[in-house]
Formats: sequence, structure tokens, C-alpha cells
Amino acid sequence: MEYTIVPVREGFYAIEQKGVRCFLFCAKEGSVLIDTGFGGNLLSECRKLTDGPITLVTTHGDMDHIGADEQFSHQRMHPAEFESYESKNHKKVKAEPLWEGDVITVGDYRLKVLLIPGHTPGSIALLEEKHKFLISGDSVQSGTVFMHGKGRNLNAYYYSMMRLQKMYHEGAFDTVYPSHGELCVGADIIEDHVALAKGVLNGSMTPIGPGRASFAPTVMTYGYGKAKLYYDKGE
Repeated sequence: MEYTIVPVREGFYAIEQKGVRCFLFCAKEGSVLIDTGFGGNLLSECRKLTDGPITLVTTHGDMDHIGADEQFSHQRMHPAEFESYESKNHKKVKAEPLWEGDVITVGDYRLKVLLIPGHTPGSIALLEEKHKFLISGDSVQSGTVFMHGKGRNLNAYYYSMMRLQKMYHEGAFDTVYPSHGELCVGADIIEDHVALAKGVLNGSMTPIGPGRASFAPTVMTYGYGKAKLYYDKGE
């Protein structure tokens, strides 16, 4: 599958692939890659930007984020995601643990790990406090968040979004870089994710349409403002 490299900030790149994106932070002492997309020769794309060691950080174990994991010898992931990663992808986790509050330093960037369960049990976001941005994985985006099927937990997701909302209000970040949808969104989109999750949980939100044709007919699309999610109330 083809990739497109998009400069984001100095030493910080998005690598786009068929509706999903990875992120690469480059520095002389070593680089950090966030997720690996569907697969393909991602390492060769990274080598266009860095020839040093690369640490892979996995935001969560869905198949569109782990397709080229085997190309990278050093991987880190939150242990709460290990079981989900193995059961979905039928391969053993080879990652080292990455914990809440850990900080990954790469060049001028310091990426602080935030555990935000809901989309998956061990989903993480990465907060850069100096530059005030958040790398959100799938949990915050202008696309549609998958919240149906094994491992999804809308109640946990709601509280994760409440946590991010509080941090946003306190000025921790103002920009979000998601894995899907627009490359860069304002952090105020989290307000819509909170309201949407709350409304679906308490029954005040009605579907805006069906889910995808490939989904079970009980999966519906819900939306509020700039936020959308797929959810099956029958689960």
C-alpha cells in the first residue's frame, strides 16, 4: 500500500495510508514511530527521514494500526492492551510495557503517556505539554470512532473523554493529531465527544443513520457536533 509523508512540525511527520495515519518523530539520538498502519514497507518510508534507531509506540491493537509492527525491533505498548492485541491479530505481543505517566523524549518533544480506555482497553494518547498538542490514536477524531464489538466500552470511553476535557480546560493542549479524519483538529472537539458519549449512554441521543453495510444491522451511527461514533445498543 502506498504512503504519503506529510510534514507536521519540525522533526514531526504524518505518514498517511488509505484513511489511517502513523506519526514519526525524528531526532539524532533516535526516532519514535506512532503505529504502523495496515502494513506495507513502512520501514523504507521511515528511512527516507531517519537512518537511526526507531522505537515503535502502539496506541492500540486494532489491525489498521499494527500492520507493519514486525519491521521494528523495539516496540512499546500499554499492558492493558496486550490481550486485545493478541486476540484480534493472532500474534504474540513482543512489546515492552509503556505505563501511564511515562515520558518519551525525542528531540525537542516530550510525549507523556495517558491511558484512555474505551475504544480499546489499553488505548493511549500522547501529550506534548510544551507544544500543547495531543496525539489521540482513534479516541478523538473528526472521523467516526468504532464503539461496537469486543473490547469496546462506551462507559470507560466517556470517562476518558471527561479526563481529556478537564486537561483541555486547564490548558494542557489546544491541538489534536488523530489517526483518522482530519490531520489536525482543535481540542474543542473533545467537548463534542463528551456530549455524544453521555447522550448515547443516557439515551438522549438518537441515531443519525445506520452503520456501515458490513456491520450488523443493529450498529447505528451517532453524531453530535464534530464527533461521531458507531455503537450497538444491543451489545
